[in-house]
Amino acid sequence: MNRKGELLLVSSYKWPGVYAVAGGHVELGESIAEAAEREALEETGLKVRFRRIINMQEAIYPRGFVTKRHFIFIDVVCDAITTKVRLDGNELQGYRWIKPRAALRLRLNTYTRKAIQDILKGKRIV
Repeated sequence: MNRKGELLLVSSYKWPGVYAVAGGHVELGESIAEAAEREALEETGLKVRFRRIINMQEAIYPRGFVTKRHFIFIDVVCDAITTKVRLDGNELQGYRWIKPRAALRLRLNTYTRKAIQDILKGKRIV
């Protein structure tokens, strides 16, 4: 989240027609916090600071995704240290900063919608 309390939502060819949150994977030996900070920098050019884990979601062959995959989403909240977005030019094609409640009025993938609802509830796992 940025200092205005806005989330960064992205558009990607992998989730056509909907907004999602930027994501990635955990490298061998890397913590979830380290992975979140690294992936944010790689995909969006943003320096972020990990704040907390809000939930975990499993998606087996998720509807709307371009290929059959099995995902384990560990949804986290991070604070944006920088706010100038530089998309990776590979996975992400667009973005917007938006307040969480307003984001729920957009076309979101199911997992992003659940993560935003949990943010609004103040949910916290770690």
